Amino acid sequence: MSHLDEKLQIAEDINLTFDLTAKPNTSDLKAHEDRAVIANLRADLVLPNNKILTVDIDFNSTSGYHNTTMMIMDDFGVEMLAAGFETKYGKEHAEKIRQAWANRDLPTDPRKPSYLLVQKPINENEMPRVYAPCGRKDHINTSPLAIV
Repeated sequence: MSHLDEKLQIAEDINLTFDLTAKPNTSDLKAHEDRAVIANLRADLVLPNNKILTVDIDFNSTSGYHNTTMMIMDDFGVEMLAAGFETKYGKEHAEKIRQAWANRDLPTDPRKPSYLLVQKPINENEMPRVYAPCGRKDHINTSPLAIV
C-alpha cells in the first residue's frame, strides 16, 4: 500500500482501498459532470479448487463490458434482475437469466458463472443485454453471447 492509499470500510464485509495517486485518463471514457465513470475493475475470484483467478474488467472496450450498468454476483442479485426483466420484458427473458445463472454455459465448462453483466440498450426500443462471461473453460478463443 502506498502512502497515497486510503481505506474505507462501508460494511463489515465490504472494504475499499483508494489509490489517490494522480493518473492521466488514457481511456476514451468521459466522466459525467457530477459523477465518476468506472473504467476498470480488477476482481480476484476464489475458484472451487481454492485457487485465485484475477479478472481485469475493462469497460473501455467492445468486450461486452462497454456500457455495463450492473454486475450481479449472487443468487439474490440474479433473482432481483430476473424479477425486473419479468416485469418489464416478460417471463421468457427472466427464465433465460435464471437458467444461465443455474447452469454451465457448456457441459465441459469447469463451473457455473461467477457473475452476470448487464449492458444498457443503445436504443429505447431494445432490451438490455445480459452476459455470463465467467465460468467458461476457454476465455481466449470464445466471446460470450448475450443471454437476452
